[in-house]
Amino acid sequence: MFASKGYAGTKILDIVKEAGLSSGAVYGRFESKNALLMEAVVTRALKSASQRSDRERSVADALVASAVARGPLDTTEAIHLEAYVTARREPEVAEAVAEGRRRWRWALKRVVQAAEADGTFAADEDVESILYFLETVHLGLLLQRGAGFEPPDPETWETLIRRIVRSLAEGDTAPS
Repeated sequence: MFASKGYAGTKILDIVKEAGLSSGAVYGRFESKNALLMEAVVTRALKSASQRSDRERSVADALVASAVARGPLDTTEAIHLEAYVTARREPEVAEAVAEGRRRWRWALKRVVQAAEADGTFAADEDVESILYFLETVHLGLLLQRGAGFEPPDPETWETLIRRIVRSLAEGDTAPS
């Protein structure tokens, strides 16, 4: 419901009806709509990070897969984007986003460390900076797709993304 109607457009009764539960069953577990969104954000962030780190062998592949995705957002992506937007106005949701982000980063940290080991990233790169970069690119791409904007030609776009990833393996080559 959050993915399709957004946070503001979703009513607790919509969720109750969609889930086929009674109001008592939902309110027995969740005290508010914020609590429901918080659960969705944290659960999906961890599930998404675990699935991504298990199926994608490199940070380069993860970045390219995210960058070349086309079409409408899937449910997990839509909830992720909705949660970030809602966090601006709802402190409880901001806390859930922070927890989801912490879990996502924890799960992806081993992928980034493997990328340092396999040479995808230069050994002198800071893991936290890499995670922040990946998170920022991912969120920016969600915003673009969420607004209905498609990336440029898939082949040239993928070439650019791969070139960017290759440049990260070179480390600091700027003159001092």
